[in-house]
Amino acid sequence: MRGRRWATLVVAAATLALGGLVGTGATPAAADPQGGTLRNVYSDGQFCNSYGSEGVRTGLWSWYYCEYRQYGPNAPGFYFLWSFTY
Repeated sequence: MRGRRWATLVVAAATLALGGLVGTGATPAAADPQGGTLRNVYSDGQFCNSYGSEGVRTGLWSWYYCEYRQYGPNAPGFYFLWSFTY
């Protein structure tokens, strides 16, 4: 469990650093989905989906989706976990 926390922290820091480097010349990102809450950013889609489905199963949110974004042809891609509660 501790390894996943470190991995999540490293991915978040890398995403922030990458956003600062790429953000100056990039087109603006789409707005947050209406009613959605960004829960976390992951480098692995399977982990994003397992965490999202666990949140639905335990009643933390009604539904979720993992949005994949890649900010350049050679840049790493990340999965953004969006949750919705209705």
